[in-house]
Amino acid sequence: MAEQQQELTVWDKECMEALKALGKTLGQMTLYKIGHPAVAATLQIAEDNIQQALSQTPKGAVLYLLDQGKVIANGRIIGAVNALPNWIPVLFKRFKLSSLSFKAGLTHEEIVAFCELAASRADASNSDAKAYLEGHGVARIAVNEAVYSIMSTAEREAQPPTEAPPADPAQEAIAAEAQEVITQAVDQGSIEKAIEVLVQRAVPDQARRAEVLAKVLELLKSDIEKRVEQVTRALRTEKTVIENEQARTQSVLSNMAEGVVVVDDKGKVLMMNPAAEQIYGTTLAQVAGTHLIENTGEEHVVTLADNLATPPGDKKIAPEVKVAGGDEVKKTLKSAGAVVQNEQGKVVGMVSTLSDAAKYKEVQRMQRDFVAHVTHELRAPLSSIRAALEILQGEVASKLKEDENRMLATAMKNSDRLAELINSILDFSKIESGQMQVYPKKSDAEKIGRESVDALGAWAAKKRISLSFAAPPDLPPVTADAQRTVQVLINLLSNAIKFTPVGGTITVRVSLSAADKGKFVEFAVIDSGPGIAKADQKKIFEKFVQIAAGEMHVGGTGLGLAIAKALVHLQGGKMWVESDVGKGAAFLFSVPIYVSVKEATPAVEKRIEVKLPWWKKLFGLK
Repeated sequence: MAEQQQELTVWDKECMEALKALGKTLGQMTLYKIGHPAVAATLQIAEDNIQQALSQTPKGAVLYLLDQGKVIANGRIIGAVNALPNWIPVLFKRFKLSSLSFKAGLTHEEIVAFCELAASRADASNSDAKAYLEGHGVARIAVNEAVYSIMSTAEREAQPPTEAPPADPAQEAIAAEAQEVITQAVDQGSIEKAIEVLVQRAVPDQARRAEVLAKVLELLKSDIEKRVEQVTRALRTEKTVIENEQARTQSVLSNMAEGVVVVDDKGKVLMMNPAAEQIYGTTLAQVAGTHLIENTGEEHVVTLADNLATPPGDKKIAPEVKVAGGDEVKKTLKSAGAVVQNEQGKVVGMVSTLSDAAKYKEVQRMQRDFVAHVTHELRAPLSSIRAALEILQGEVASKLKEDENRMLATAMKNSDRLAELINSILDFSKIESGQMQVYPKKSDAEKIGRESVDALGAWAAKKRISLSFAAPPDLPPVTADAQRTVQVLINLLSNAIKFTPVGGTITVRVSLSAADKGKFVEFAVIDSGPGIAKADQKKIFEKFVQIAAGEMHVGGTGLGLAIAKALVHLQGGKMWVESDVGKGAAFLFSVPIYVSVKEATPAVEKRIEVKLPWWKKLFGLK
């Protein structure tokens, strides 16, 4: 390569610089219009270089070819394609150009028209580059022109005529015999055999024959290696370019973030350094083995390739990626990112303006505080209204007419609904802010289930719904906050009563969880209602979401199931739903079985703590 560089002439360099400047101009035109100062500057450089190259060639034209990774001008190799801006190879590929030539007398307007064609968006009106140039009066820029047209008439006439030599019958007979021998040898399946047969015919001396055969095979091997090296040289160059691009991209990305997360080919977390733990607000011990996207919070944005596994052989990797995170944060990051490209149009970095996570969290905190303040302020007057209604009902209900009593009962019922709504908003606000506290301890699972059934038994009987409870004997105790677990069951049970038609059945079942290898106790509320569609089953646990089951739609806050699921998760369990339309629904959740501290903590060697005098502690002495 160094030897080739020394042979380049000044004209070669000017032709190469002209093509580079033209590529830079096309790159600028993807960002600015033709009249922009940046475009005008690079366009002027390209025009000056082309005019200089044209003035120094007697042919009156400069014809460019891109062939096997090389740039050729008027038959001379002037450089490598990978040294050009990316826009030039893209130009040749887009318009299927075999050649591009500039002729003497070229005008500024013609170069401008050509650059507008090259930088334009692809459509039917500019798919034919030759027709476009002719239609815009461009006569001194030609595409797909025959190579020999650059050679002048005098040069063509100076070439000596070639005449075929007279045929020699003896030579033709030898050639025919050699062809027959080679054909037979090839049919036997080996080129070495063919060479051996030829050597046998050409060298009568058997001792000399072995020496000649070895020499021929050595020359053949050397020639094959040389040709393979020539063929693969361009591939090795391209490989080096790709590896350099990959190393540069990796360097840019690694310097953009301090945190590092390692995942397997399924996207599950394997490793996470302390910086990444701080970003995610969790520890490796808590997320190891879980999918990366499962740990995405509202302030995070995760971009992850769909195809993480290394493909076999030469199979291409799918370029699709999935983006997870809060909608507002994704919107902010997408509108505040810019890709950095070099002059060849290749990606070398990225500029991003990230939203202030602290400010984002502060706004969320202010929102939660506002909701909590408003709901607290509502509770005081509501309690007064409820007390006044109770007093009124107790003292004057017997004196009121039937319609007046009905209105009083409706007012009390609506005050209860409003109190329930306020309590739900307060609970959810505490959960979102991380202030909700649960106190798991050793609890009786059967007692929790029966308490919830007893609490709503009268309501179910009023709707003529059969409510039953089932639990096996000798259920182990669970580690749970009994009061909060009853709250979860009552929420699920009240939903079941609301949606189950008159005459239906509801079963509350408590049993050992088979799916969790006997480490959890499972609670289930099973009804004979209209069921829930598969498409809605993921939505029902979201906040402020309500769905219609069958033809029924019951009013509410849309927070009950979200709160119930959060309370279960806070106790180390999980909640899910199993249902088919028309076949009822089963809401299930699990809580861990109680394990005593003695069983859970492994025995450790008792250490004797030696208490040091205060002055030794002060000076760090032992």
